[in-house]
Amino acid sequence: MTAADHIRFESPAPHLPLPSAEMRDAFIAALRTRPGEWALIGQNRSPGAARQAAYALRNSLSPWTYLPGSLFETDCKTVIGEHRVYVRYMGDAAEAATSEVPPA
Repeated sequence: MTAADHIRFESPAPHLPLPSAEMRDAFIAALRTRPGEWALIGQNRSPGAARQAAYALRNSLSPWTYLPGSLFETDCKTVIGEHRVYVRYMGDAAEAATSEVPPA
């Protein structure tokens, strides 16, 4: 196998527009159908911008602000020069863990 066998040619995904409420609801619904599975939410121009986008998602500082941090995880990776941001729904395990905490 040569190095050329590992190359995949494709265009980078376009930048995501600011999401509408319907777009956010559809995205969250899709994540909830596949708990624990990472989904690509966007690509950034630099590793720092990808880290900032993941941070903003985790801390409700982005247009996707109602992703509850206890139910969703974010991560960023650089893959062959593309700085990607991923999000995943942690599912019922995260909900059960937060609901089992007794009130203070």
